[in-house]
Amino acid sequence: MSSRKDNILQSIVEEFITTSDPVGSRVMAGFLGFSPATIRGEMSRLEKEGLICQPHTSAGRIPTEKGYRAYIDHLTSTKKFPEAEDLKEFAEKRGLDKILKLVSVASGNNTAFCVTPTILRAWGLAETLSKKEFAEQEIAVRFARLIDNLPDFVQVLEFDGLGKARVYVGRENAYQGAQDFSTVAVCFLFGTQPCVLGVVGPTRMPYQVIIPYLEKLAGVLQRKRMLE
Repeated sequence: MSSRKDNILQSIVEEFITTSDPVGSRVMAGFLGFSPATIRGEMSRLEKEGLICQPHTSAGRIPTEKGYRAYIDHLTSTKKFPEAEDLKEFAEKRGLDKILKLVSVASGNNTAFCVTPTILRAWGLAETLSKKEFAEQEIAVRFARLIDNLPDFVQVLEFDGLGKARVYVGRENAYQGAQDFSTVAVCFLFGTQPCVLGVVGPTRMPYQVIIPYLEKLAGVLQRKRMLE
């Protein structure tokens, strides 16, 4: 993202992911270097394009599903991740449950899962359900039901290639009942069997961390065949 408007969208998305609070022009002026008036003008344009919205009168802005998609499509990560050898050592010593816990924590305490023809594991459901997005019982029950039906959920995911993460934001999820959530998943071969490793949670999740993390970890697991 290079233009001023794109930088402001990126800032809104990342600030909202971190704080869960609507983002105002004065907050962004403090770290972007633009005046609040300039930022408000760009926010107005972003809102007209359907990329952000104002949840309450006089509140700041939050990203829409369309805004998240634009952010993800232009995403470049500048964060540092564990080296492949560090992940290999961790995987060899700790096993799959600990790997999923590591992924869950790295993703901001969303639910990590691993599905193969013979393996079905998930970690982080309780932590995910404690997020403010699941305050309504109906949404929490729908999410728990999704985790209870992981094989069916994974079955409808499509991938652009082995080892490349795919992101589904909100209504991009084809699985019935998953339209309030986001999914980041990667498919790779474990021996001759397909394996899907991923994270599911609210649309407010740190995509810039999860996407490269899953891709790197999938590469390690595929090469070392460490699932058990």
